[in-house]
Amino acid sequence: MGCINLVYEQARRWFVANWDPSMSVAAWWRLLAESGWGYPHWPVSRFGKGLTHQDHMEVERARSTVGAFGVPNDVGVTLVAPILMQYGDELLLDRYLETIATGQEMWCQLFSEPDAGSDLAGLMTVAERDGDRWIINGSKVWTTGGHASRRAVLMARTDPKADRHAGISFFIIDMKQPGVSVSPLKDMTGDEEFNQVSLTNAEANSDDIIGGLGEGWRIAMTMLQHERDADAVGHDGGGDVINQVDLDAPVGKVQRDQEKGGAPSGFFYATGSVKDDVTFSLIERIASSQNPILRDSVTRAKIQRTILDLNARRELHPSVGKLLNSALCRELRDLGFVAGPASQFADGDAIDGGHFLKSALFASGMSIAGGTDEIQRNIIGERALNLPREPAVEPKTDRREG
Repeated sequence: MGCINLVYEQARRWFVANWDPSMSVAAWWRLLAESGWGYPHWPVSRFGKGLTHQDHMEVERARSTVGAFGVPNDVGVTLVAPILMQYGDELLLDRYLETIATGQEMWCQLFSEPDAGSDLAGLMTVAERDGDRWIINGSKVWTTGGHASRRAVLMARTDPKADRHAGISFFIIDMKQPGVSVSPLKDMTGDEEFNQVSLTNAEANSDDIIGGLGEGWRIAMTMLQHERDADAVGHDGGGDVINQVDLDAPVGKVQRDQEKGGAPSGFFYATGSVKDDVTFSLIERIASSQNPILRDSVTRAKIQRTILDLNARRELHPSVGKLLNSALCRELRDLGFVAGPASQFADGDAIDGGHFLKSALFASGMSIAGGTDEIQRNIIGERALNLPREPAVEPKTDRREG
């Protein structure tokens, strides 16, 4: 008989004793946060238990075994909280961490810009100091969940004369202020999870800068490492990464609604192990497991999933995990289509409510979000393997005489 993991057993007992589907979402998320079992690898003084990330995975396994709802699944939990704990001061932690941990406020990130493309350092959004506040003007695009978010982290140029990587700072801003305008962008899944955000004399407090002036690039690169971790805390948790959950609703009802399909978007079905479950469920219901080619493809996908689990234990570079996750999304997309026409129906016409089709349509986007596959390969080569940097492309100059 194998040894029982003590952390797993302690967590399982807590979930058995405390999981109550009749509680409101707000009450359950607060109980999870205050118990430390929602974020066990966070510091003890900050809603955690000070455990390792591997122990956190055991806690998640225990939660899944009991069938309890997880922590909020949004940018606040997956990206902002780790950054605050690494770079934020006590003021920022006291001001924001509780509302993040208990799911009271959704967050988004304002990084990409319409004229910058994949060149994040080419951002043109400018923040100008005015006493104890900053006035921000610019435009951001591909903002996931911007329409439902109360707060955002934002990259803005605070020193236009500095080097393109140096004069950038990392702000926290209120998305509901008059200077912020959010316009939805519909993707081919039919969802409007992305937004374009216009900032016209928007304001941010001077004490809402994370890490200090000019440190925005370094902090953003750290946040992107967290974003590339498809199995980070929260990615497979509770709630919906796009739409605000009804905090007053019974948590068991919200959980059942999401399991049936409900509001989740293509992004939800293409993150973490959710995409695996969606695809394998469809295959088991329709496709014949006697087909040797199909069996081989399923086996290959499950091997990729196992390798990704190694990444979740921090045994691989984050960019390797990001590449593997993108590849797995495409593998599962192609695999699911063996079900034939049934896999191509949407919404109520599909036997699975259209879950697989949303995941399949979003699969290509996973090779772009959080940094393209090409960028991940450069990061692995240059930062992990210490290979020579890719030659820079010199800008063309007009040599014609005036």
